[in-house]
Amino acid sequence: MPIPQKIEVELFKQQYEAFNFKTQFGAAIAGLQGGKTFVGSLWAGKKINEFPEGVGIIGAPSYKILNQSTLLKFFTQFPQLKQFHKEQKGEIQLPTGGTILIRSFDQPFGVEGITANWIWLDEAGQMSRNAWTVSRGRVSTTHGQVFMTTTPYDLGWLYQDFYLPWQRGTDPAYSVFNWRSIDNPYFPPDYFEAEKRRLSPEEFSRRYEGLFTKLEGLVYDLPSDQIIDPIPLDKLNVKDIICGLDFGFHNPASAVILVITSDNLVYAVNDELYTSGLTQDEVEDRLRAIRQQIPFTYTYPDPAEPDRILSMKRKGFSVRTVDKNVELGINTVRELIRKKQLFVFKTCRNVLDEINSYHYDSNKIKEEPVKDKDHAMDAIRYALYNHNPKPAPLLDLKVTGGVKPFFPGIG
Repeated sequence: MPIPQKIEVELFKQQYEAFNFKTQFGAAIAGLQGGKTFVGSLWAGKKINEFPEGVGIIGAPSYKILNQSTLLKFFTQFPQLKQFHKEQKGEIQLPTGGTILIRSFDQPFGVEGITANWIWLDEAGQMSRNAWTVSRGRVSTTHGQVFMTTTPYDLGWLYQDFYLPWQRGTDPAYSVFNWRSIDNPYFPPDYFEAEKRRLSPEEFSRRYEGLFTKLEGLVYDLPSDQIIDPIPLDKLNVKDIICGLDFGFHNPASAVILVITSDNLVYAVNDELYTSGLTQDEVEDRLRAIRQQIPFTYTYPDPAEPDRILSMKRKGFSVRTVDKNVELGINTVRELIRKKQLFVFKTCRNVLDEINSYHYDSNKIKEEPVKDKDHAMDAIRYALYNHNPKPAPLLDLKVTGGVKPFFPGIG
C-alpha cells in the first residue's frame, strides 16, 4: 500500500505539466532556482506511491550535488522517509518492500545490472552521455519513466540527442518542459533584471531562461556545416588513417580515429572507445576491434603513460612520439576548423559532446582550457599536432664556420 502522505502542494503551470508528463522520457529544463529540483522530488514521491514494492533510482552528477541539493530537497518534502535511508549502502529501504537506490552518476556504469521502475536524474545536463545511455537501459524491460531536471549547460548530448529530437517531433517518447527562473512566483523579479544587465545574453539565457546557448570562451567553434553524415571510406580519397588516444581509468579512455585525405581534409570518423574502468589489455582489445573496421596505422597516445605506451608497442601497435604542447596543439586544430579542413561525423557523439563544452577557464590568468570532459579533445590534439612532420626547407642550406666567406659579386 502507498506510504501515507499528508502533503498538499500547488505547482505553477509549467511545473504541473512537467510533473504529469506522459511519455517514457521527460525533461524539465529551467532557469536557476526555477523549482525544477522541487518538482523532481515530488515526481519521485508520486512514483514511490505507484510502485511501493518496486525499484527507483535517484541520481545526480556528483555526490556533492546529490547530498547538498537533490537529497536535501527530497527529504524536505518527505521527511518521514529519512529514517529508512541507509547512507552507507546508498539506499532508501521503504517499509512497503520497495527500494530507492541513491547514486552519483560520475561513474554511470555503477547502476548497470539494475532493473528500475523509475529514475529521477537531477542536474542531468552535467552528466555524461553514458549516464543517459545507462539510464535508458535500466528501464528497458519495465517501460519505466525517466525524469530529468536540469539547467542547460552546453550544446552536448542533452541538446543534440534529447532536446532537438523533441523539438523536431522525431521521437514521440520524449517530452520537454521549459521555463524561466522568473516563472517561479517565489523568484525575485529585481534580481532577474539585475542579472540580465550583468551577464552576457548567452549566459543569462542559459542560467535564467533555461535556453540552450553556446558557452562563452569555447576553445573550438565548429560550424554546423562541418558536422556531417558519415561518408564511406571508399568514397574518400584516403591518404592516412590515424588514431589519437587519451589514456584513462577513472576518467574515460578515449580514442578518436581520423581520416586524412590527399587534399588534406580531416574527418573524425570514430570515437567508440570512450569508456571508464578499462584495463590496458581491454583498451588494446577495443583498439584492435576498431582497427579491423577502420585500418588506422599510427597511434598518438598521451605521453604521460610510458608503461602503457610500451605495452602497446609490444602488442604490435605503431606508436608515435607525442609532443603534448597544449597551446600549439589547439592552434593546429583551430586552424583546420577555420580553413574548413576538419569535419566530424554526426556519429562521433563523444567528440561533439566535448567540443560543445570544451572552454577556457576564465578564473586563470593564463589562458587554459578547463580540465573536464576533454578526453576526446586531447586525443584529437595529440594526433593532429604530431602527425605531419615539419615541411622540408625551401633551400638546401648548410652553413659552417672557420673559413673565409665568399659572396659572389662582392670583394
